[in-house]
Amino acid sequence: MAGRYALRLAGRRHQNYVLICCRRARVNVSGLIGYLMEGLMKKFLWILLGLIVLPVLAASVYWFSGWQALPSEVPQQQQLHQPQLTAAAAASMQALVDARAEQSLPALTAAVVWQGELVWGGAAGFADVEKQQPVTTNSQFRIGSSSKPVTATAIARAVQAGTLQLDTPISQYQADLPNPAWGDFTLRQLLSHTAGLPGYEQNSDWVGVWRTLVKQHRYTDVMDSLALFDQAQLQYQPGSGFLYSSFGINLASAVLQSAVDEPFLAYLSREISQPLALPSLMAAEVAYQAQVQFYFSNEQQVKPHWPVDLSQKWAGGGLAASSVDLAKLGAAWLDPAFISADIQQQFWTPQKLTNGEVNDQNYALGWRVTERDFLFCDQDHKLTKAIRYIHHGGVSDGAQSWLVVYPELQLVLAMNTNTVKENYCDFAGQAAAIIRPFLRHIAPELLAEAE
Repeated sequence: MAGRYALRLAGRRHQNYVLICCRRARVNVSGLIGYLMEGLMKKFLWILLGLIVLPVLAASVYWFSGWQALPSEVPQQQQLHQPQLTAAAAASMQALVDARAEQSLPALTAAVVWQGELVWGGAAGFADVEKQQPVTTNSQFRIGSSSKPVTATAIARAVQAGTLQLDTPISQYQADLPNPAWGDFTLRQLLSHTAGLPGYEQNSDWVGVWRTLVKQHRYTDVMDSLALFDQAQLQYQPGSGFLYSSFGINLASAVLQSAVDEPFLAYLSREISQPLALPSLMAAEVAYQAQVQFYFSNEQQVKPHWPVDLSQKWAGGGLAASSVDLAKLGAAWLDPAFISADIQQQFWTPQKLTNGEVNDQNYALGWRVTERDFLFCDQDHKLTKAIRYIHHGGVSDGAQSWLVVYPELQLVLAMNTNTVKENYCDFAGQAAAIIRPFLRHIAPELLAEAE
């Protein structure tokens, strides 16, 4: 009996020892795992901190260094193509020179077309401040959203040729849409921002949001750039609302490309740049000898903008042109041999929503339409009556653009700069003083006697 008891006791002690060892082993393994996880977490946090701090530090170093003072004296150039407008040209040139200085712009260019002919071009400042390279009337700028009326011009040509129809579902032209919900969109909706697509701020395709923000990826086809928003949620039923969306214009360019069976940029060149003789009108990332340097500005100082790639949005904001070529494009809309009166009327009519109301930006198809008794951003100088003007502006990385057509006057003005003013009217509002001398010659009845 004593022996059996001893064996049982020894067995229990052995079991207890095994249990204790297992518990200790579990504690040691748990501790080891915890230690490793803690180490990995620390490394992850350090990596995450580096990903946040280093870019911020690099951006801070970049932002606070490398500023250059704008010279007080800058080169000027103008071209006058109609001697009878000498006085108007001189006054407009002075207005341009004053505007560049008052707004501390590295460069400012403008061009005026009247009755289908280029009558004047002016330039003041530097295409490259560091190299002291003068800007000229042929200098090329990023034109931002002024790309939209360029794209509208290309689509208008296809509509005129019968290749496209504005109210046909786009799935009829492009069956392989990356988002089936887009199939019932029409070009009318896309060009008037009433299809329901998001703007940049509403985009819920997070990969697209990142790429749209950093602008470093090169796209070689407009179809590829649709991936930036193909997972984004629609904002409203097509036709029922208005939301300004460059994505919609980009999609419209893909539909155009599919319908004409030709790459968008190639079609743009063949149908627009070549027949209108616009050598500077092209994708902004394409090397062009007369392209300016783009800048951040800070009072009387500037610094070069970091490199960006705008190939993700050629149609909606990725093109470039000189003021002269942009003005000529606007004037082409007044030539019935290039765009018929019927097509012009369709594209220059503000679009209505399904409730019968005109959208709140008076947006037509790739253009805005305004009727006021003052020139854009110039309410202090009233005209004697309201006039209609068709226009679009653009803001890009280190550049701003303005294109305005006065149909009843057969008058067009385009203007560009190589920096960005926070208040857009600080830039585009300068066009009023530049165009007014030509109005004094062309339509003096519009100006008050004090003018």
